[in-house]
This record gives sequence, C-alpha cells and structure tokens, in this order.
Amino acid sequence: MATTLIYIAVTISLLLTVHTFFNQFKLIRPKPNLVSKRVAILIPARNEELTIEACVRSALAQQSLESFVVAVLDDDSSDTTLTKLQGISDLRLQVISGDSHLPINWLGKNFACHRLAQSVTANYLVFIDSDVVLEPMAVASAISAMNEHSLDLVSPYPRQLTSSGLAKLVQPLLQWSWLTTVPLGLTRRTTRGSLAVANGQFLVCKAQAYEASGGHEGIKSQVLDDIELLRAFYKKGFKGCVIDGSTLATCQMYRTDKQLIAGYSKSLWKAFGGIFGSLAINSFFVFVYVFPLYGFFSNQPGLATVGLLSGTLGRVISARVSRSRIFPEAFLHPLSITIFSWLNFVSWSRHLRGLNTWKSRDLR
Repeated sequence: MATTLIYIAVTISLLLTVHTFFNQFKLIRPKPNLVSKRVAILIPARNEELTIEACVRSALAQQSLESFVVAVLDDDSSDTTLTKLQGISDLRLQVISGDSHLPINWLGKNFACHRLAQSVTANYLVFIDSDVVLEPMAVASAISAMNEHSLDLVSPYPRQLTSSGLAKLVQPLLQWSWLTTVPLGLTRRTTRGSLAVANGQFLVCKAQAYEASGGHEGIKSQVLDDIELLRAFYKKGFKGCVIDGSTLATCQMYRTDKQLIAGYSKSLWKAFGGIFGSLAINSFFVFVYVFPLYGFFSNQPGLATVGLLSGTLGRVISARVSRSRIFPEAFLHPLSITIFSWLNFVSWSRHLRGLNTWKSRDLR
C-alpha cells in the first residue's frame, strides 16, 4: 500500500514539475515604454524607519513617466518613519498623516491604501509596500505590460531578499506555489476568483477600474488584501494577473525568524478558504513532496530519489524565474514544505485564540 501511495505522490510531483517548466514561458516579462498619463505611487507606512527612505527615494527616481506623484501615508508610526519622510525634499512627494484609531471593520493597511487613493488624481494607481525598492523603470514597465496585454491590474512579483534561516526556506515557496499550480496563460484571460494571484508589495492598476471595483473600501476587512482586490476586479469584469517583477523591484519582508512567524501567522489562516481548505492543501503538499521520502526507509530508494529530484527541479526552475538563490534552498524543498505546514498550524492556533496581531494592531 505504501509503495502505491509513493508512486501516486511521485507521479503528481512529476506532472507539477512539467507544468512548472512550461508555465514559466507564460509569465509576462514587462518591458519599459513611455507613460504619458498621470501616475500616482502610493505607499502606506507604519513603523518603517529601516526601509521607508530607500523605498520613497526609489519611487521618486522613476523614469519614463511624464507626470507622477508619490504619496506616503504615515499610519500613526511610533518610530522615526515620519522624521525620515520629512527629511526628503521633493515637490512630487506628498506626506499624509494617518489616524490613531481605525474606523470600525477596517484593517490598517486597507484603510491607508483607501485614503491614499482618495488623496490623488491619476490615471494609474501604483501601490507599493514600504519595504520595496523599485528599479528606475519599474513603474513604466509595469504600466506598459498592463496596457500591452489589455489588463486592468498587474502585480509585478518583486525579487524576495532573505536573511533569516526561516525566510531562506519559506519565502521562495511564494513564487514556486503559483508558478507550479496556477496556469498563468489562463489568468490573464479569466475572471475566476480561484485563479487570482497577486502580491500587495507591488500592485499597478487603472484608476477607473479601481474605483468601479470598490477599491480597498470593498475589501476593508480582508487580511489578504492583494488577492481580494484582484477578485473584486474580477467581479466587475476587469482583468488582471501576476507578472514577473524580479527585475523591477526587490523586497525584504522579514529580517528575523520572529518577524516571519508573525507575518505568516496573521494571514495563512485565511489563505485557503477555511480550516478544511487549509488542511487539504497542506496535506496535499506534504503527501506529494515529503511522503515520498518514506521510500528511503521502505525499500523504495529509487522511487524516493525520483520524488526528491522532481521537487528540487521544480524549485530550481522557480528560483531561476524569480532570481532567487538555488543552493541550498531548492535542495531542501521537503523541509520547506514541512515548515510551511507548521506555520499554517501556528496561524490557525493564534487566530482561533484571538492572538494574531500586526504592527501592534489586533487581527480578528
């Protein structure tokens, strides 16, 4: 029985890796072009003293944009974020003060993005997190790709920088997961919510479509604001998808293991449509990428080796596409999957006990 199950798991792994190989050629790789319409680059910031200056300066350094502004909302920071913002002198920079108390049913980032969008007049809205650093042609490239492919929203996936042990193992799974399981060619044509892939670190959209979809006000209580915003676009008939942002921007989400655990805990419980969906998805990944290792202990070392190499190859392809490290991270794929499943457990445990917080705010 165990041998049969291993055969099934390895077969699925091989099929997914084949899909990963062909899927990489469907990923939109943007090229820059001059953008003549008005652009607003919007940055919510709460206690981001380590990253805010580099982020804002990279936004102000954008090229091939005839007209743009950068608006930053200091969301009641208790560190030196506001001081650093006040030290940047540029007529294109607008600094907005956030509220110390959120309106009922709003999450902090969603309300900050909503206020930022309301504060500007533009044809294109560009939302970036304050730990993102843009390349000079990033925004022009993303907007050009959006228009070239007749889309209303694109999410360039930044190259993820990692320093902590857990981040090196877990962060690469973000790109790998959608590159392996989501048919990217279909995502730019569909409005099916289950195929929505987006990253709130870097989102670009047409202002008219943002307003018609309800914007962040329509998803004000959603933890997964990026995915839910794209789904809101889908519901109104607009098109959008993830695109390659590895040459356009970098992002270091977490600098310590503690930060990573807190960050994943706040949102993983919401990622798979409920506790049963979470159990199903995590069980599936463990079955496909971890269970075959049992073959090393049950006289099926050859089969276990094929399963291990298949998962590793999928990670190598993903690492090349996303410009992330290959060795040793890609060769520790079963360990990465195991840790990710543990993070799901931690997230659900904290959520059910009402212990999830982010930036000193409760998440319920």
